[in-house]
Amino acid sequence: MAKPTLDELRQQIDEIDDQIHELILKRWDVVQYVAAAKGKAAKLPVRPTREASMLRRLAERHRGPFPFAALARMWHEMIAAFTMLQAHYSVAVLANSEEHTLWDLARDQFGSQVPMTAYPTVRDTLAQVFEDRHQIAVLPAPRESDDDPWWVKLSGANAPKVIMRLPFAGVGSVRGQMQDAFAVARLKLEPTGSDRTLVLMETTEPLSRTALNAILQRAKLHPLFTASAPQEESWVHLIELGDFIDSKDPRLELIEVRDSVVRVEIVGGYAEVLGPEKRLPVPQMDDEEDSTK
Repeated sequence: MAKPTLDELRQQIDEIDDQIHELILKRWDVVQYVAAAKGKAAKLPVRPTREASMLRRLAERHRGPFPFAALARMWHEMIAAFTMLQAHYSVAVLANSEEHTLWDLARDQFGSQVPMTAYPTVRDTLAQVFEDRHQIAVLPAPRESDDDPWWVKLSGANAPKVIMRLPFAGVGSVRGQMQDAFAVARLKLEPTGSDRTLVLMETTEPLSRTALNAILQRAKLHPLFTASAPQEESWVHLIELGDFIDSKDPRLELIEVRDSVVRVEIVGGYAEVLGPEKRLPVPQMDDEEDSTK
C-alpha cells in the first residue's frame, strides 16, 4: 500500500477538522434542548458540578501524548461559550499591575467570551458579587498568613460562597508566580462524588490546629487545611474538609456542642481538582513550523 503524500495527510486533517466543527454545531443543538428543558435561565448558568464530571470522564478515557491540560482548556472554552449563549454573566478578578496570575487562571477557566473585569484589591473584587454587579469573583486561595482574610465575609445565609477551585485540570499561560484561586458566587453547592467543603468555625478563644483537628475528628470529620483569624471578641477558623458536607449533616451538630465553639457554618465547597498525573502543563512550542499546517 502506497504511503500517503503530505497533501493527502493534510486533506485527512481538514476532513477531521470539518467533523469536529460539525459535532460542535450539533452539540449546540442539543444544548438548546437542555436549556428549554430547564425552563427560564438561572441568573448564573454556570454548573461547576457538571463541568467537573465531564472533565473527569474525559480524563479517564484520554490516551496518547496530546496533553490533557490542553484538551481541558479547549473544553473550558467550549463550555463557557455555550453557557454564555444561554444566559449572560460576568466575572470580577483580583488583578493589578503587580498581579496577573488570577486573571490568567480565570480566563483559562471561563473562556474568552465571558466578560471579565480586573479590580485592584480583594475588598473591591469581592464587593462586586455582594452588590450583584458581577456574578462571580476570583480571589486567591486562603493562606494562614493573610492579614485580612476575605473568607470571613462569606458568613451568612445570603452571602456568596466558594463554588470552584482553579485550576481544575492544569495550567495554561500564567504570568507571575503560580498560585491557586477560588471562585465565589451565589450558587447552590452540589456533590460530584469527590469534593471538598469549606467550613467556618467561630470559637470564643484561639485554638491550636491540633485542638481544632481533635474537635473535628471526634465529630468524624477529616480536616485537610486550617486558617485562623482574630475578630473583635472571638476567633474564626476556615477549615477544609475532604468530603461533601451540607448544612443538615449531623456531624456539624456534634461540633457545635463543644463549649468553646460558638457556631459552625458552611462557606463553600468545590470539586476535587484532577491529580497532577492528569493535568500536566501544556508544553511550550518551539519556533519551528507547526507540523499540522
